[in-house]
Amino acid sequence: MEWEEYKSKFYHYASFEGKDPDYIDNCLNYAEKLFNKGLPVIYDQLHLSLLVGYEEIYLIKVSNSQDSFYRKFDILKKNKRDYRTISEPLPNLKNIQRWILSEILSKLKPSEYSKAFRPGLSIKDNARFHRKQKKLLTVDIKDYFGSIDFKKVFIFFRNLGYSKQVSVMLANICTLNNGLPQGAPTSPMLSNLITKNLDQRIAGFSKKNNLRYTRYADDLTFSGDFNEGHVIEFVKEVFKSEGFTINDSKTRVRKRNQRQEVTGIVVNEKMQASRSYRRDFRQQMYYIKKYGLDSHVNNIEGGDTLKYLYHLLGMANFIININPNNQETKEDYHYLKDLLQKLK
Repeated sequence: MEWEEYKSKFYHYASFEGKDPDYIDNCLNYAEKLFNKGLPVIYDQLHLSLLVGYEEIYLIKVSNSQDSFYRKFDILKKNKRDYRTISEPLPNLKNIQRWILSEILSKLKPSEYSKAFRPGLSIKDNARFHRKQKKLLTVDIKDYFGSIDFKKVFIFFRNLGYSKQVSVMLANICTLNNGLPQGAPTSPMLSNLITKNLDQRIAGFSKKNNLRYTRYADDLTFSGDFNEGHVIEFVKEVFKSEGFTINDSKTRVRKRNQRQEVTGIVVNEKMQASRSYRRDFRQQMYYIKKYGLDSHVNNIEGGDTLKYLYHLLGMANFIININPNNQETKEDYHYLKDLLQKLK
């Protein structure tokens, strides 16, 4: 539908409902900005409820008491010491968030420097850009999702052109405890879009200093020939002004004669999974083949055999994805698939 057609239909039905010309003009001025951006026009909270297919009272309850609409559980982080809390929205809220994702967020483009949470891109695309460089710097954003609070999300929707009332409800639906919940379908894309200005500022600095720059979620990577102290200080300044904090414990500088790793991929020469990751996988496969799956799972303090198998299949997939010609891992992958079939 073209704008003129939308305008004509709106004017016709609004006039039929007895709305005065000033009201109609105000509505159309509001709608045109959103329409031209390819975004759904949402006039108020009731209109939003009709669009998402849930009663307005339900949306108001979600907005006023988000915690009641999530289930929480912990998963082990990669370091196998700490846990990450996942807040998964209940089915109805998840459906509403999926509507926001497909109808609003997916219509917008993150910065070209952001490589995560985007269809068609992977960690390989992020790592490939930094191959064979003299120096590599990786910087981590501390509590990335938690740092994107209600205010940031509210301002984001307001800047798109939505009214204050609609923006408040959209922001409440997408946040939990004043941050983006890990587990909500809207959180990854929202984080990418809200971090767009940060990306542009850092990319501008990087271009001036002949650096390569990409961001994969909360992991920022710089490569080239540079003074790392100068780069880190600039990044800290940008983070502070954008409402983020650098995670000093995860800042890494690697030279060409050291192992340069980007989101788990070694990039010194050809891209490959890290030696320690591949060694860990081979070791676990060795024990499974020597002692049997059940015996090995019991030896590592028990646990869910099915989950363990899926974990190993994920490791194998990762290695194969980075190194498609790794025949040994391919054979191990099929071996694990056979075990999975027997277990089911």
